[in-house]
Amino acid sequence: MKNKILLAVLAIGLMSTLFYTQTNLSQNLKTQVLIDISEKTNPRSETLQSYNYEIISQEKNTIKLDENEEKNLTIILQNTGKNSWDISENSKNSLYLKSIFPNETNSNIYDKEEENWQSPILYKISDKNGKTEIKTNETLTFEFKISSPKNAGYYKEKFGLLLENKKLLRTKTLDFDILVKGNYEDSYSYEYSNPIMKDNYLPNKEKQIQIKLINTGKTPWYKSENNYAYLQETNTKTETILSEPQVLPGKEGTFLVNIKTPSETGSYEKQFVFGIKDLKTFDSTPINFEMNITNKKVALTFDDGYGEIDPFIDTLNEHNVKATFFMLGAVAQNQPEQMRRIVADGHRLADHSYNHPDFRTLSREEIVWQIEETRKIMKDITGVDPAPYFRYPYGASNQFSNSVVEENGWKWIHWTNGTGDYQHHENSAAGRHQTYFYATLNPPESSIVLMHIISKSTLGALPDLIKWYRENDYAFVTVDEL
Repeated sequence: MKNKILLAVLAIGLMSTLFYTQTNLSQNLKTQVLIDISEKTNPRSETLQSYNYEIISQEKNTIKLDENEEKNLTIILQNTGKNSWDISENSKNSLYLKSIFPNETNSNIYDKEEENWQSPILYKISDKNGKTEIKTNETLTFEFKISSPKNAGYYKEKFGLLLENKKLLRTKTLDFDILVKGNYEDSYSYEYSNPIMKDNYLPNKEKQIQIKLINTGKTPWYKSENNYAYLQETNTKTETILSEPQVLPGKEGTFLVNIKTPSETGSYEKQFVFGIKDLKTFDSTPINFEMNITNKKVALTFDDGYGEIDPFIDTLNEHNVKATFFMLGAVAQNQPEQMRRIVADGHRLADHSYNHPDFRTLSREEIVWQIEETRKIMKDITGVDPAPYFRYPYGASNQFSNSVVEENGWKWIHWTNGTGDYQHHENSAAGRHQTYFYATLNPPESSIVLMHIISKSTLGALPDLIKWYRENDYAFVTVDEL
């Protein structure tokens, strides 16, 4: 009996020792993990804490310069970090200002030595009053010289504080507007890059037209609070601001202009002028956009989603056409980025079932699940509801399926021009001819063309059939506009 009690005590002791050892080991492992993480994150954090700063004073107004003029700017910063700043001549942690606009390697300030207004610039900081150490809560006053860009116009400049051999401190930035006086006509010129400056529209509709211009001048265009580039329709006060944050010389800029189309059919002309806010000293060449108001309309629709979706979107965008994509739920969940791009680029996302069954063989519950599951997937991915537009797989339906679909609030969309393009996965002359022939074969005035993403022949024929419908006075619409 005594032996049994002794064995029991020994067993309990051993278990306690093991538990204590395991607990200690677990705690040690947790501590080690924390140490590892801390070692990876602290250097950056400590740098920010040590070299944090507040901007006490800077030039707030637009800096006005003549061509080739230089100007000294005075800046006052307060050291709000933990450590003193060593800005002595031989310091191993010198402070610099670095241009970070439009990105970390480019500056809009003209570098005379490099003959290049996009070259990066660093300014080493020294105190105007001769201080070599800036303690916590003390201020640093410094000057740096800013040179005007080579060409007249408005420029933006943004600087960040840089610690030598460390990363840029992005806590705050010094921002400047720069106005260089001179010949603005040379600085602000452009050419059309729209492939389409005439299009067909339905009467009495709110529409957005896209006008693309190439910056052929010598000065950047900006989308910003001040001095922004814009288009203005003649005889109105409505301004359409540049879409891109910045358009450098030689690059393309986009203006998305909202218009109300005339209520009567016929040909009309919209005229726009290009301008820079608060810069009224130059005249731009008018931009003419022709509108043909028609009652004929066509919806280009693409089914399934198997294959490469991006090239179709690229082609549609290039020709300024919006289309409708009837996508499968099984495809949508495997290609979320493409679904998001369909929506982001202004095309219509619609429901085509989850996995393409014949709806004539399904029960009520199966029909509802096929449509609603796809709807849920698309909403979760894009934030956009594809309802109420639905297309039957194979276009196959019966009275029962129609009643279930309609009872659940859906509108099923068939087609007027089927192309049979699913037979031509690869790009071929025969496939392109078939798509083009059937897509343009006696379309009614309200036409719906059925095509498939899987067909590379359809992708090849797409520009030609778009051209045909445009030349035959059809307005391109999505299914919600039918």
